[in-house]
Amino acid sequence: MLIIPAIDLQNGEAVRLYQGDYGQKTVYSRDPVALAEGFANMGAKYLHIVDLDGAKDGSTANLDTIRKIREQISIPIQVGGGIRTAETVALYLDQIGVDRVILGTVAVKNPDFVREMIAKYGPQRIVVGVDVRDGKVAVSGWFQDSDLEYLAFIDQLKAMGVAYIVATDIAKDGTLTSPNWEMYEKIQDVNVVVSGGVSSEADIQKAGKYYGVIVGKAYYEGRVDLKKLLGKRIIPCLDTVNGRVVKGVNFVDLVDIGDPIEIALAYEKQGADEIVLLDITATNEGRETMYDLLKRARETLSVPLTLGGGIRTVEEFGKALECGASKVSINSAAVLRPALIREVSATFGSDRVVVAIDGNGRDVVIGGGTKGTGLDIVEWAKQCEALGAGEILFTSMSGDGTQGGYDIPITKAICDAVHIPVIASGGCGKIQDIIDVFRTTNCDAALVASLFHYGKATVGEVKAAMRQEGIPCR
Repeated sequence: MLIIPAIDLQNGEAVRLYQGDYGQKTVYSRDPVALAEGFANMGAKYLHIVDLDGAKDGSTANLDTIRKIREQISIPIQVGGGIRTAETVALYLDQIGVDRVILGTVAVKNPDFVREMIAKYGPQRIVVGVDVRDGKVAVSGWFQDSDLEYLAFIDQLKAMGVAYIVATDIAKDGTLTSPNWEMYEKIQDVNVVVSGGVSSEADIQKAGKYYGVIVGKAYYEGRVDLKKLLGKRIIPCLDTVNGRVVKGVNFVDLVDIGDPIEIALAYEKQGADEIVLLDITATNEGRETMYDLLKRARETLSVPLTLGGGIRTVEEFGKALECGASKVSINSAAVLRPALIREVSATFGSDRVVVAIDGNGRDVVIGGGTKGTGLDIVEWAKQCEALGAGEILFTSMSGDGTQGGYDIPITKAICDAVHIPVIASGGCGKIQDIIDVFRTTNCDAALVASLFHYGKATVGEVKAAMRQEGIPCR
C-alpha cells in the first residue's frame, strides 16, 4: 500500500478544506514547494496534489507552483483539479512531467475523453477521482451533484479500462473522523486509493488492503507521524530447509545456520521491522509450505511475518494467513499463472500480496533459480503491479549470498518502473551495502541475511548507521 501525502493548493498556498467547503479552509503552508521537499525527504513514494482553484473553475491557477514542485522533487506526482481538456492533460504529463493526472468532472460529463486519454497515455497515467456525496458522484469542485450512483459510475470506469481511482466521501473530507469504510468495501476489482477522513495511524493500517491512502489533515494536525510510517524497513530473511535456517551462495551450497524461531526472536529484539520466512525447497519438491513452523513463529513473535515458498493457490495463500502470516509471497506460481496475483489480491487485499521476483541478469527465473523464463524483470514487475501486487521482493540470484552488494542497477530500474513498494534482496555483506541501495534507489526496504546470520552487524547497528546518514527508518 502507498501512503500518499497530500498538498491541496489554493492561491499558491497549501490548505485543507472542511467537507469540500471553500469557505472553511485552513492554511498550513505558504511554501508548498518546501512542504513537498519535506515529504520527499521523509521517504514518500508518491505525492498527491490538488489544484482547488482549478477544480472549481477548470483553470490551471496553480500551475507555476506545481511546476516548481516538479522541478524540486524526484518522486512521482499525481495532480488533480480542473483537468478537463487534452491540452491540459498534455501540459501536465508531457511538458511539466507529472506522472499521473486525475480526471474528475470530465469523466462524468464526457466518458469518451477518458477512453481517449487512456488510449494515448495508458491506464497507469490516467486516474479518475470519484467524489461521493450521499451515494452520488459530485463534480465541479464538489459544487454540483450528479444523478450518477457511485458504484454504477465505477463499473462504467472499469469498462473503459480505468485501473486506478481515488475515491473520496465528501462528508468525511477534512473531518478527521475516519474514512467511510463501508463505501470502500463495496468497490471491487479496481485499484482504489482511500481519501477523506483519515485521522490516525490505525486508519492508515486499516487502509492497507487498498492500493493506497491519501494523508493530509491528519499529518498537518499532528495526528500521524509520516516520517516514521514512511521510513525505510530492515527485514531479516530466514531461508529454511527441513525446519532449519540455511544460507548459501547463488541459491546453492547451503550451510546450516540454526533454529528459525530462536534466530527470528533475536532479530525481533534487535528491532527488525518484519521477518521473511522462505521455504526454499517447497516449490521444487512439490509439497506444502511450512505451515507448522509459521504457527510456532506466530505464537512466539510479535513482529510481522511474511511467508514464501510453495504457495500455488488461493486456498494455500489463505491458509498461510490463517496460520499467522501478515503477508504472503508468491513467486513461481505467479509466473506460471499470473491471474493468481489478481485472485489473491481481490480475495485478501493487495497489502497481503508480495510478489517475489528472482533474477539472473534481466531474466526472471523460477523454481529456486533453476528455470529461466525469458521474462524481463522490469516488465514482469510492472505486470505484477497492474495485477494487484502490493509489494515487489526482487532478489538478484548472482548476488545472493556473495556479500558483494545489492544489484543496484536492476533494483533501481524496478523502483523507477513501479509505484508499489520494492524490497531489495541479494548480496548484502556490510552495512554500507544497505546505505548504498537506499541512497541510489527508491526501494522501501532491504532484505538482509548473511550480514545478520554471521554476526557481522545487528539490526540496531544498521538503523543507527542509517540515521547517521540521514536515511529515515522505522
